[in-house]
Amino acid sequence: MGRPFGLGLRSQLMLALIVAFGAAFVLLSLVTARLDERQSAEEQRTRAVGLAQALATGVGSLGDNPSGESIARMLEEGLVERVEIHPKEGPPRTWGVIDGDPDATVTTASGVEVRVWVPAAGRGDAARRSLFLFYLGLTAATVLLLTYVLLTYFIVRPIDRLRLASERLTAGRLRTRVPVQGAAEVARLAATFNEMAAQLREDRAALQDRLEELERTTAELTTAQEQLIRSARLAAVGRLSAGVAHEIGNPLAAIRGLLDLMQMGDLDPEEEKEFVSRIQRESERIHHTIRDLLDFSRNEPAQAVRIESSADLSAVVSDTVKLIDRQTRFRGIELALALDDGLPRVRGDHERLRQLLLNLLFNAADALDGKGRIEVRASNGGGVVQLTVEDDGPGIDSEIIEQVFDPFVTTKAAGQGTGLGLAVCYTIVERLGGSIEAANREEGGAAFEVRLPAAL
Repeated sequence: MGRPFGLGLRSQLMLALIVAFGAAFVLLSLVTARLDERQSAEEQRTRAVGLAQALATGVGSLGDNPSGESIARMLEEGLVERVEIHPKEGPPRTWGVIDGDPDATVTTASGVEVRVWVPAAGRGDAARRSLFLFYLGLTAATVLLLTYVLLTYFIVRPIDRLRLASERLTAGRLRTRVPVQGAAEVARLAATFNEMAAQLREDRAALQDRLEELERTTAELTTAQEQLIRSARLAAVGRLSAGVAHEIGNPLAAIRGLLDLMQMGDLDPEEEKEFVSRIQRESERIHHTIRDLLDFSRNEPAQAVRIESSADLSAVVSDTVKLIDRQTRFRGIELALALDDGLPRVRGDHERLRQLLLNLLFNAADALDGKGRIEVRASNGGGVVQLTVEDDGPGIDSEIIEQVFDPFVTTKAAGQGTGLGLAVCYTIVERLGGSIEAANREEGGAAFEVRLPAAL
């Protein structure tokens, strides 16, 4: 539902003009009525004086007792409404029945007093006043109509075009233009609108170019991150190679010895069957070891790693521990696990999470220098699974603890580390929408706490 904006500009101006003309019309009507009344009274008095003087002249020529025929005719014709003649001696003579003060009184030279009442000239004056007010109203209506037309043509229509153009511009149609016409202020507003639309087009084009550049930069950054993770994984494979060689060497030695015994030919069928079974088991052991290493080292395409995927963190921890179980560097290290039951699945894929945990375990093992204790804990934090890797080694140098996740930051001697392991951990966790923090334990050692969002 649109916002109510009230009356438009044209309606407000017309309403103001109607109120102004109405007030002026009322005032002019009052003034005209008062002027007509004063003029009518003056005309009535002048006419009465004239008639009284004429009657006084007639009375003077006819004596003090004139005939009433002429006065009766004047009454019939409506020239007078009442006439009184007061002689010096004798009773007054009266024609007509109207009361009130006379409109004119004239005294002749002989002392006869003539009083005259004339009819008011109101009907003609009212007609003139009505005609005047009619033409006044007609003039006002013409002015209002002309004002309406001029407002519509010079102001309202150009502004309405501007409004429609603004709505189109808001809808994203940046090629919108409006004709520059109308009153000077409206024309300047239209020209400014066209300049604004042109500037918006230029800004959008620049923004689009910038977005494309950012997309290319993001793609390059993603590729670089994938290469970094891949390099760190290959480095981890190299660090696993000694343990893998030991893991493969023992089964191979057993297989070789069993084959030598079988070649001697001094075995009964049951022993040969047992030897074959043992050779098969040792071969399966080698196969599983090589498969785990290949699974860890294989390179997935970047688009295959999605935050919508999920993994069982308990299974990730189990597989990672199995991968390092017979590593030489972990032989003197006590590895403790404390995993809550019923952990929810976390966001991310199994291999990336295993690489994350393996890097943290390698980092802890390097800090312990082959002897000490590492504890891996996992707990449910309500929508977030917390994975903690702690060791009882010397801890993290306070000078680099704030930069410990930056690439190439390391305290190891030259040739013993690249400083990319923790940077890769940070990249993996950040891409999954989680967080990772490093801290020194009060009782000694370092602790890395990873918060991974639970899968929806």
